[in-house]
Amino acid sequence: MLKKKPYLVSRLISGLGNSLYGLVFIWWLQVPTRSSTMVGIVNALFTITAALAVFYGPIIDNYSYKRTSIYAKIMQVVLTFLLALTVTQQYFWSVVIAVALSICDQFF
Repeated sequence: MLKKKPYLVSRLISGLGNSLYGLVFIWWLQVPTRSSTMVGIVNALFTITAALAVFYGPIIDNYSYKRTSIYAKIMQVVLTFLLALTVTQQYFWSVVIAVALSICDQFF
């Protein structure tokens, strides 16, 4: 997979997009809530989903890499639209969807 340039380019673009999304989400959460505790909890949840990536490997290995990547991206798109619908003062659901997005990112 690492020798295929389109895959590497897609990983680069996806990584940049996910980093930008994470930054904007944390910023969005900090400004209205003014709660460093909430931001810390969300950062911890994002870190935990990344740390658990070692356990996602066996799941990914059972399926095709291409299929898993495509399904993860499709799910991220759907969850991003759901997140856009919940950003109006529904912090709990926004955080739940953001964590699910973080998990999908690990599968890509």
